[in-house]
Amino acid sequence: MRRAALILGLAALWVCPVMAADTVPARLDAARAAHAKGDLARAATELEAALVELQGRLGKMLGEFLPPPPAGWQAEPVEIQSLSGSGGGLAVTRAYARDDNTLNVSLIIDSPAVGSAVAQLAAFPQPNARKVKVGGEDAVLRWDAQGRNGEVLMVLGPRVLLQIEGDNLATSEVLSDVAKGWNLGGIRKALPQ
Repeated sequence: MRRAALILGLAALWVCPVMAADTVPARLDAARAAHAKGDLARAATELEAALVELQGRLGKMLGEFLPPPPAGWQAEPVEIQSLSGSGGGLAVTRAYARDDNTLNVSLIIDSPAVGSAVAQLAAFPQPNARKVKVGGEDAVLRWDAQGRNGEVLMVLGPRVLLQIEGDNLATSEVLSDVAKGWNLGGIRKALPQ
């Protein structure tokens, strides 16, 4: 009976997130108390639950800063993924499609991938690549005309990697136009350097 009530309660919170309270402070307090008692498993469980909640909220907020889909394209829902298995960080992604054309937009924060991208941006000249400006920021546009695919890569400070990958595109202009839709001001405000 208790289990059924718990499942119904959790389902109600999932269906109506407005009613869900901020449980992060309580989870952190529970983790601290469990740690003080030597119950490391319980402390880890509470910390992990707090982290999942925080990343979900952060991902939802950052999803608002992704570029809108081009006219005539369909947008998939925003996806949020922890990158703890690959060195840390968070990825917020969204896919756009029109016929057989695809775009994948990624906002990655606090990940080793940001440092790797900085090295890529610094290595010039590169085949099939040119530097472009997006919202006053330096970016790299790679384009393979024969394969009709490419990407725009941009780094904001030491924490943020912005990337747009496209396949089956008529021209590289699609990538450039979509990149102009990043809300760079919102990203900077949400993620101070």
